[in-house]
Amino acid sequence: MKCVQQWTLHPNLGLCLLVFIALSHIEYSVACPKDCFCPQHSNNVYCSRKRLPAIPMGIPFNTVELNLNENEFENQVLSRRNFTNLNSLENLYLSNCGIKTITLDTFKELKKLKWLDISKNNIEFIADFTFRGLDLEHLFMNDNPGIQLSNKAFDGLSSRGLYMHRCALVNLSKEVLRPLDGTLLALWLDENKFEQFPFSWLQQFNLSHLRLGNNPFHCNCELTWLYRYYTGNPSVFSGGVVPSCSSPMLNRGKMFTQLKAEDFRCELPTFKNVDALFEVDLGKLSCTASGDPTPSVFWVRPDGTTETFYPPTEDDVRDNEGIMYVTDLHLKDSSLFKCVASNPAGNVTFTLNVAWPPEKPTSTGVAVQHPSSATVLPISDDARPRVEDSYGWTANKAEKKLGVMTDHNSVEGYFTIVDIVGAVVGTFLLTLLVCVVVFHFYYKRRERLKYEEAQVRNDKKRSPNNLYNYMAEPDENCLKMINHSNDTSIPS
Repeated sequence: MKCVQQWTLHPNLGLCLLVFIALSHIEYSVACPKDCFCPQHSNNVYCSRKRLPAIPMGIPFNTVELNLNENEFENQVLSRRNFTNLNSLENLYLSNCGIKTITLDTFKELKKLKWLDISKNNIEFIADFTFRGLDLEHLFMNDNPGIQLSNKAFDGLSSRGLYMHRCALVNLSKEVLRPLDGTLLALWLDENKFEQFPFSWLQQFNLSHLRLGNNPFHCNCELTWLYRYYTGNPSVFSGGVVPSCSSPMLNRGKMFTQLKAEDFRCELPTFKNVDALFEVDLGKLSCTASGDPTPSVFWVRPDGTTETFYPPTEDDVRDNEGIMYVTDLHLKDSSLFKCVASNPAGNVTFTLNVAWPPEKPTSTGVAVQHPSSATVLPISDDARPRVEDSYGWTANKAEKKLGVMTDHNSVEGYFTIVDIVGAVVGTFLLTLLVCVVVFHFYYKRRERLKYEEAQVRNDKKRSPNNLYNYMAEPDENCLKMINHSNDTSIPS
């Protein structure tokens, strides 16, 4: 009886085993999404280049590597629900999928993720905390031209490598990458639009690998640190393209290996234009300076207070204009205002000594000083102008305007419409007078030449061969000469 029971149980056990194996195969075949490839004995799912309109459903929960490269998704927004329950995922490839937006906490459940590739998409903006909770080995964001990063885009992220080739980046604030401090070892930024690279990066990160090739660097004195860092740490830049210069002209097209530290120079600021426009109740002072790098502009008031105008953020702008408005024009009879332009090459100063007009002004004077070197701000109060010029008020308006062009250390006044009309009329009258004098002398000369030609013709006619041709001329001397000639020719 016992033996029969054993045989009765054994067939049931065998049948259960067969059913379990069949269900396992069915489960595995269903787990691999349609059009994807799932190799046996691995937890990898390959769906690249399958023209998938979206991330497929039914991805196995135990997937370790998911490759979705080169599928143009119809939905260009990547969200958290696309990766629900994929807690074992370590490598995720989403290159060239047409993605434009990544929502907050999209990858929050992927605690084991080590390799994330979102290159070659159309990502426009990385919002705050997009990668929060991730501990990556590599984050690839290459070939997303025009991508913008918020200040907290990488908050909550740890990554040993960050790769952003060909993203048209003009600058990359260290504040954006501050969350990666202590973990970031490799930073690749080839083929972007960097003209400068701040020195603070050297202090912020301890990088073991840095790539900056094919960027249009402006190689002035502000980039000397990068040149020295490059020449002093060749292993950090090994395997990459050598950084090169796009400007200034002297260094254009040269690689760092072809330059010396002395080739990285800055230019002292120069004043391109200084204007002062005063009315009864308001004064406007404007000062434009140029240099390499773009200088900061300071207006120093008579009481020593200053107003600062920092350079524009655009890298290709070399001019900076500082405009200061003055409302209390009658603090002193004479007020000294100074415009100071400063950059790493040094400081230059332009001083205006303005004699303020009365309430009903009739005339005033402005003294102007050429730019002079200065090393301390603010300038001492005993500075005095070197060149003085007086300009009058306009007849129809209590307005005073002074224009100074200093490209070649010259001073030039801008005149009123009355001055311009007077100059034009005066020039016309002077030109007319010169023309009259010239024509007068020309006419006298012409008459004299005609008279001399007539005399020559007369002399020719008085020769012996043509003597009788002049008999009709009522010249008494000629008649006497002819009679005398006839008397001498008759024999006695």
